Amino acid sequence: MDTVGLVVGTSWTLAGLLTFALSIPLVRGQVGRNPFYGARFPESFASDEAWYAINRFGGRRLAGWSIPLLVVGLVSFFLPLEKNTGLTLALGFMPLVFLLIPMLQTWRFARRYAAKD
Repeated sequence: MDTVGLVVGTSWTLAGLLTFALSIPLVRGQVGRNPFYGARFPESFASDEAWYAINRFGGRRLAGWSIPLLVVGLVSFFLPLEKNTGLTLALGFMPLVFLLIPMLQTWRFARRYAAKD
């Protein structure tokens, strides 16, 4: 295991675990409206009902997409990243996609949720 693989693997594995842990209270509906934590779209603040519905949806998406984030981190431990700059860069940015996708899915859900009211 090379040093770069260890750093990338540790970073993304921890990011995957943290993302999953942060999604659990959202899925359970335990996070009320606040200025820091949760899906922060204008549609979310329309009502308490909207806040909880949008954040539950977003929490489920975030939990689901934290699994590939975790897998990328675990796989990174076993790849020769010191000798392959292109792969290192790809692995460095690829997990960001795993966070952007659930964010966009939640944003689309929030827009549809607001449109039905």
